[in-house]
Amino acid sequence: MLKNNYIFIFLLLCIFSIANSFAERTSGYCAMTEEEKGKEVLSLYPRVFFHCIGASPLRNRIWVDAWIKTSDLYDGIMLQPKAKIYNQERKQIGKVVIGFNPMKILEIKDSLTHIVIAGYLEKSCTDNTFIAEEELGKLLDQAAENEQLSYFDAFLKKYELSKTIESNDYTSYLLVQPNFTQQILEPRLLMVFYRNELIAIFYTRELRVKRYDSIEMGTQFKMIYNSKFTEHTKQEMVGIYKKKLR
Repeated sequence: MLKNNYIFIFLLLCIFSIANSFAERTSGYCAMTEEEKGKEVLSLYPRVFFHCIGASPLRNRIWVDAWIKTSDLYDGIMLQPKAKIYNQERKQIGKVVIGFNPMKILEIKDSLTHIVIAGYLEKSCTDNTFIAEEELGKLLDQAAENEQLSYFDAFLKKYELSKTIESNDYTSYLLVQPNFTQQILEPRLLMVFYRNELIAIFYTRELRVKRYDSIEMGTQFKMIYNSKFTEHTKQEMVGIYKKKLR
């Protein structure tokens, strides 16, 4: 039985892919640097959403999805000083201090250009009241054994986990984190529901677990799962994810 569980986990982890969602946000006005110990190149406003991974005990490496006026791009590639950056709702979220190149230029729409900005931010600039794993851990502490999707609804909306209806029986919700080497977003937290009942959570960061069974997978991925489900149910999930996420 344990061997089969490990096979099930391994297959799912091999076929993850990317989706869009939000993770952390700024606690106030924050200075982003292009290099870990460099000068400030971008001033971010309070409550700006970003993706991040830990870079050192004091700093995170961050990924900001933003828009900028195309006219504020020098030679079409460099953000000019004093240029304003906006979120997808066209609300200003920051201002360029020193000209620098974004990590990615994605598309041009009307007079705006969609960009991805990468840099470093002090960990003290992260809003400690807005951390998905901490909030989910508190929910799991109070969850029933066979907890339903509706119990997690506010959490899923708050962190904007990306929803995918996999079939009539399975629905997944995904939160991502940056892979700066490949310049992609990859899974950070995945919640899987079977007929609106929580069946499994895959996670990469610390998550408190009491009620559900827990299995660690090396140094990166871990999993908790509802052990009442049969091996047949788990294999059905594997088939869905092999087809959908590879």
